[in-house]
Amino acid sequence: MCCKRSNLKYFSHAAAPLVLITILAAISIFPGVIAVPRSSAAEVGPIAGKASGTLTIDGKSITLKYSYVLAQRNTFDKNKTDIAVLLTENPLAADALKDIEDLRDATYKEHGWAFFKINDQGKPIHEVIDHPAAGGEILMMSGFTHAEFTSKKIGKDRVEGSFTTGNAEDFMNHKYEIKADFSAPLLHAKRPEPLPDAKTGRALPRDGGEQGKAYMAYRKAIRDKDIAALRKTAPASQTQNATDEELRQVIGFMAVISPADPKITRGYVKGNRAVLYLEGSLEGEKQYGTVEFAKEKKTWYIVKEHWSNTPPEK
Repeated sequence: MCCKRSNLKYFSHAAAPLVLITILAAISIFPGVIAVPRSSAAEVGPIAGKASGTLTIDGKSITLKYSYVLAQRNTFDKNKTDIAVLLTENPLAADALKDIEDLRDATYKEHGWAFFKINDQGKPIHEVIDHPAAGGEILMMSGFTHAEFTSKKIGKDRVEGSFTTGNAEDFMNHKYEIKADFSAPLLHAKRPEPLPDAKTGRALPRDGGEQGKAYMAYRKAIRDKDIAALRKTAPASQTQNATDEELRQVIGFMAVISPADPKITRGYVKGNRAVLYLEGSLEGEKQYGTVEFAKEKKTWYIVKEHWSNTPPEK
């Protein structure tokens, strides 16, 4: 799956049981902080490890010099932990890992990198590539990867290994090769605060209340391709640097990867946080949506939207 860079929100969509294609349209508006008893990413800032190798798209190579590793919650099972690995051409900014729950979120202002997730069995399950030769496209695959992962060390404080493709792989109409070793300290991120539910929050009305109105306004902006209206669905501080072209890309992504007519099934609110659960159909398959909200200056904004063919936990 290919998609172009965008910087407004984060969306994911699981398309099939085997090949889970994750669409990351843009960065979360209010990223969560993730947690551990040891040093966390939020406390120490990005700690760059070393990388040595090349990332090649269509015969053009860049050198990967830096590596970052983060233990983070599995996207689909909160009881499992993945190891995320980011290999970059250039070092990340000093605050790049502050207040993020997914290492992938550190890449949105960066170019020239390879991102992988390794599950608790040591198997690579997610692969995302950004390379200047791809012309602004981000290449993604989930469920399996083109590159093989060889583990040299997965310890409490450090991860070492390599990602390699045997030959040039056909990756979404591009020829893709990677051969890179890495060694980096393992950062542990704090798990996000649980969403409000029937026990901890107040149930929202059938139409979703204020949050439902905010979500439907967002969906209308997508449907009408209304950039001005889309800007109103996020705080100005988060959209002021987004160009109209980037927002057109967000509209294009969401029109394709989420159900056209989602229905609210339930929702809960607690303080300045809320969640809506939705259902819809995409390409003939039932999909389940989870939309998180945060309240800022008496206005509810969408924080994160996730669609999957697996129902959310009750």
